[in-house]
Amino acid sequence: MRHFLTYLFLSSVMVVSHAHAQQTESTQQVSANDAALTEQENILFGDEDQPGRTIHSAIVTLVQSGATLDEAVSQTIANVTREDDALISGTARLVVGLNTKISANFMRNMVDLNTLTDSTKGSIEAFPGDAGEIIRLAVTLYPSFAQDVIDSAITTGEIEPNDALLAAISAGADPTTVSAATAAGANVAVTAAPAGTGVGAGGTGGGDTTASTN
Repeated sequence: MRHFLTYLFLSSVMVVSHAHAQQTESTQQVSANDAALTEQENILFGDEDQPGRTIHSAIVTLVQSGATLDEAVSQTIANVTREDDALISGTARLVVGLNTKISANFMRNMVDLNTLTDSTKGSIEAFPGDAGEIIRLAVTLYPSFAQDVIDSAITTGEIEPNDALLAAISAGADPTTVSAATAAGANVAVTAAPAGTGVGAGGTGGGDTTASTN
C-alpha cells in the first residue's frame, strides 16, 4: 500500500511538472511571437499614422501565416476596399479601390523593398501611363512623405515635375510644404491653384521625413 501511495505521489508530481513545463513553453512562445510582431512593426517603412504601413503590416502578417506574397497582397487589397472594413479610412479605401491592379503592384513593391521611393518608381515604371494616379495613391497611403513621392516620380522621367506636384497636392499634400524641386534642378512653380484637397488622405503632406529609410 505504501509503495502504491508513493507511486501515486510521484506520478502526480510528474504530471504537475509536465503541465508547468508546457505552460512555461507556451508563455515563452507567446512572448517570442509578441517580440517578432514588435520587431516587424519597427522595421516597416513609415509610422502608425500612414495608411500604407497598416496595409503593409496586414500583408506581412498573412505571409507569416503561410500565404504567398501574391495571395497576401490580393487578399489584403480585397479586404481594405470593402465598405465594411475599418483597417484604413474611407478616403484611403476609395483611392486604393480606384485601380486595385496598381494598388497591388505598389504594395507588393513596398513589401519587397520597404522603401517608398523605390516602390513609387517601380510602379511608375510598370504603369508609365498612370504616373499621376500612382503619385496620388502613394501620397494617400504615405501622406507624411509626399515630397519623397514627388521626387521619386520626377526621376523616372515619365511625368513632368509640375504635373507630379499637382498630383500630390490633389491627393492632399500641403502645397506650402512640397515642391517640384529635385537634386537635378530648381523649383517648378505650380501653374494652377488646386480647387481643393481632392480625393487624398487628409493628413499633412510632406511632414517630417527623418523616419524615411530612403
